[in-house]
Amino acid sequence: MATEEPPTKKAKTEEAEAEAPKDESEPAKDEPAKEPEPPFEEQDAPAAKGVKVKDAAKFYTEDTTMNVMVSGLNTLMPLTDGGLQYLLAGCRSSIGLKSGRYMFEVKVLECMQPVEDPASKARVPQPRTQVKVGVATAEASLFLGDSVESVCFDSEGVLTYDKKSKGVVGEKFSTGDVVTVVLNLDSESPNANTISLFKNGKRASKPQALPEALHGKPLFPAITFKNATLFHNFGPDPMVALPFKCNMVNEVLKKDVLVKDPPAEPKDGKYDVLFPVVMPDEGGFDWLDQFLRENPQYTEISSRALLNWCEKSGINRPKGYTPLARSSNDAPDMGMGIAALDDLSVRRVLDSVAPIQKRHYVVMEVRGNLLKEERATSLERWKDFRRVATVLIGEPPKDFQVASREKILKQKQETSNMNFKTKQHAAKQKWLLQKKQKQLEKEKAAAAKKKTFEAKLAEHEKAKKEAAEKGEPEPDAPVQEPEEEKEEEEEPDPMDEEPPTVELTEEEQKAFFYKSQVLDMSTSTLNTSFLKFSLPEKGDGFDEVKFSWSQKGEAETYLKDWVKDKKIHSRIEEIQPGDAFSKKWGAWQKVVAGMKTKLAAYVQAERKKVTDAEAKAAKKKAYEAAKKKAEEEGKQPPAEEIEEDDDDDVEMKVDLESIDVFSVEDIMDAGGGEPLFSKFGAEDWMLLGLRVELHLLSHAFVQDASDTDRSAVPIEHLGFYYQKYFKKNLSASAFGLKSMEELLALVKDTIIVYQGGPLKLIESMLPDEMETYNAFVMLTEECRRVRIRKIALGDQSAKLKCGQPGMPLATGALAGPAPTASAQQHAAAAALAKAAQAQKLPMWQGHQPVMPRLVPQMPGLTSGIRPLMPQIQRPFQTWAARGW
Repeated sequence: MATEEPPTKKAKTEEAEAEAPKDESEPAKDEPAKEPEPPFEEQDAPAAKGVKVKDAAKFYTEDTTMNVMVSGLNTLMPLTDGGLQYLLAGCRSSIGLKSGRYMFEVKVLECMQPVEDPASKARVPQPRTQVKVGVATAEASLFLGDSVESVCFDSEGVLTYDKKSKGVVGEKFSTGDVVTVVLNLDSESPNANTISLFKNGKRASKPQALPEALHGKPLFPAITFKNATLFHNFGPDPMVALPFKCNMVNEVLKKDVLVKDPPAEPKDGKYDVLFPVVMPDEGGFDWLDQFLRENPQYTEISSRALLNWCEKSGINRPKGYTPLARSSNDAPDMGMGIAALDDLSVRRVLDSVAPIQKRHYVVMEVRGNLLKEERATSLERWKDFRRVATVLIGEPPKDFQVASREKILKQKQETSNMNFKTKQHAAKQKWLLQKKQKQLEKEKAAAAKKKTFEAKLAEHEKAKKEAAEKGEPEPDAPVQEPEEEKEEEEEPDPMDEEPPTVELTEEEQKAFFYKSQVLDMSTSTLNTSFLKFSLPEKGDGFDEVKFSWSQKGEAETYLKDWVKDKKIHSRIEEIQPGDAFSKKWGAWQKVVAGMKTKLAAYVQAERKKVTDAEAKAAKKKAYEAAKKKAEEEGKQPPAEEIEEDDDDDVEMKVDLESIDVFSVEDIMDAGGGEPLFSKFGAEDWMLLGLRVELHLLSHAFVQDASDTDRSAVPIEHLGFYYQKYFKKNLSASAFGLKSMEELLALVKDTIIVYQGGPLKLIESMLPDEMETYNAFVMLTEECRRVRIRKIALGDQSAKLKCGQPGMPLATGALAGPAPTASAQQHAAAAALAKAAQAQKLPMWQGHQPVMPRLVPQMPGLTSGIRPLMPQIQRPFQTWAARGW
């Protein structure tokens, strides 16, 4: 947009334009006075005097993003396949301007319309085609306006700096337009330290002041674009003339410029591709960030870099881009809602494009670089590069340790500051609330006092009127009591104090690595991979293997020890129940079904006995009534029907509570046809199932893991393995408990918990091969009796909260009402417990049978406990020796 010439002819200078008189014919407008603005137009540039730069400005490959295709005809084109159409492309020229006034041009040759996912409209910034032109420092990213190191105009006329839009300051431009960027760093010009935009030779924006952060720094022309083909012109001749003469970038004088040295060509023509080999969560990405700062000529290839690229391209990620929104650093889930990005199609395109570009790379794959097979697959793509494995395992260098501790301290200080400010804000809010409440109380008291005085005044007026009527003296008027100002000590206003300075603990001062809030690898991925971790060798296809942090032997020992320690603490993600477990689990299911059938038959038989007895009693009662009536009437009494009892159905009834559970040979018939489990409540069935399940799991895990370093199930992974084997969750809360250890204490007669190194492990105290499951039923019945006795003595802690309405039942729990102990049983239990206390015996000696009295031949126990287990002698461990 060109300005109109003033009516009075003057020289076309900035000063003349500033002093140009207004057109008197224009109607006066009541407008507020505006601050004087710098003149729009520039003076013609004087003839360049001095030594010019010989090398023309260009875009080196290392100063472009991987999706930029640069041609020898000054043309820039982005790749738009496989998701790249959603990502910005960026490039920065090789000449940085320090002073003077220079310009460069960009022409939009075409706006592309690649096929896009319909879901992308809500995720990707619009319009689809974007072009940004501006300047950036050498340290800036390749995306204009992304930081304080760059400033730009975009195709919508918006000025952007440090991720913030400064609003529309210029005209839009599109296909066929030639836009010119004028950078004025001439200290003698009224428009010094400004940047301007021209469209097709006419001014499209006022001169815009450069941000303070860019003053005094070499500024390199740069372009960021998407879905557009561009032609760039650095001179010497412009495509479109401006209203004034201005030198182009390729006409720059040496004193006004900083020229970047061209990248050194490798002697053998092979560029480097580095494969960092690092242990998870041991400084790998911190090392990479430090390496890229010191070696900006390298390009990072990783899922992390792709996610950062999506963020800089403005793609809306539902989860956001905060560190905690990532599942891991090594392989973060994209979660963009765009298929080509979420399924990593874009990554596959970049992997195929990268090897044809002449630049150095760092392939950062924590998991992939530790696995031999994946290293081999990756190496195949880089045959024309110098492939270097950089092993970063062991104790890092001192400078890296110092940097890590500084990062730990910074994170710790930030957390402390946030907590301190939160408490400070809460204290201030509390003080303000108390102050407001006190003020309200004062106002309330004053209002009450005023109301009382007004009431007295009203009474005085009434008394005064009555006195006047009676001719009596006028009563004294009420006197308002003066306000008593009580000096109350107010709590001082909480001052905004500076947060305290934190220090590293002794343990943190010894730390080698900064522990990020996000793991390098997800737990499941790490657990399924770490057993295959290995160090690279030159024979794998590497041109060089460098051990940067330790010697080869030390690194191998470190990896071996790390894997061994990881085996102890990690779970086996891929473990599957073996055939032996499936067979035993199926057998237990059949046993449960048989117990259920037996209990149902017993309950039905008992009910039939009660029904028959009631019918017989009713019949006898009817006969007695008929006989009595006949006698009263003097008639012959009716003949009595005599029913003969079936001797085959008569069984001797036994008192189940008095039977020694470990002397029962058949749990289906403990005596009189009554099964040993007839009085089981819902909680007993749950505990019976738990005993069997943990017993089977304990033995099956050892067989299926087939690893001498994993000889027992850790408590911390018990829930995971339980779900793997039984396809259901194991929760202590389902049993009314808070922890897994409390749950295991309920079945301590079957499962032992012991310390195995740094972990607590569980093992079954019963042998793997058992002929029957009778022992589990006996143990459950014995524990039921103990619980009843304790409850009878008033020990309410013995009550179990499992099996209540709404509680899930374990596999094998039988339907039907749970039998309860009778009053006689409670009384007997209480008497037995009191007798035990009188004899000063431990509680278990008062109710648990002594093993020597047990009768032999209890099937199911054919071997003792496993070797190497803590030898805690249990009563039933003598059964096998006694012929059971």
